Amino acid sequence: MNPRTRALASALRRREGRGRAQRAALDARTRAALARPLAVVYTDTADFTLRVARHGILHFLMVFARAVRTLRPLVARHRGRLVKGEADSLLLAFPDAETACRAALAMSPAIARLNRGRPASERVSFSFGIGFGEVLDLGHDLLGLEVNLASKLGEDRARPGEILLTPGAVAALPAALRRRLVPHGFARFTARPMPVARLASPAAGARRPRKR
Repeated sequence: MNPRTRALASALRRREGRGRAQRAALDARTRAALARPLAVVYTDTADFTLRVARHGILHFLMVFARAVRTLRPLVARHRGRLVKGEADSLLLAFPDAETACRAALAMSPAIARLNRGRPASERVSFSFGIGFGEVLDLGHDLLGLEVNLASKLGEDRARPGEILLTPGAVAALPAALRRRLVPHGFARFTARPMPVARLASPAAGARRPRKR
């Protein structure tokens, strides 16, 4: 357990026996120690279940690992980091929404080049959800509402090649990138509908079939 994880676990134990006012003060100290604004990119792989059923989990993991090796230096060039891989998804962190979007825009063409000349069973395609806001940064993991929303957009809403943004990510973008946004309806992940934006890109899969 790293120091940040230990600090969070300790804060949660102390929180158990506190009243509302004491919890608020403790939460403020915990956020000051562990939270910071970050852009979060959550990727999802198209047809994960179908591919595993057809070719087996080891074949899929081989293809997925190859894609991760390709994307890792690209993420680093955009000042990002690969926080973790989870099944067929990646959780990435960037210092701001602009670099997160530019990295996502570069990832689909990189994957397309990787796929070139390979059999269909060895090609891969990602969708992207992007959020921006205060998150708990534990080093090996990120926790917070924007992480949850980005994962829902990447997994449940985006089609292969699409880059979908939360309102927090949209608000943090410079004007040049905001001009490339297209309204993408509303998502109902919480009690209040959330407007979703799509970042226009030549690689966006607006007319591809939805993921299964």
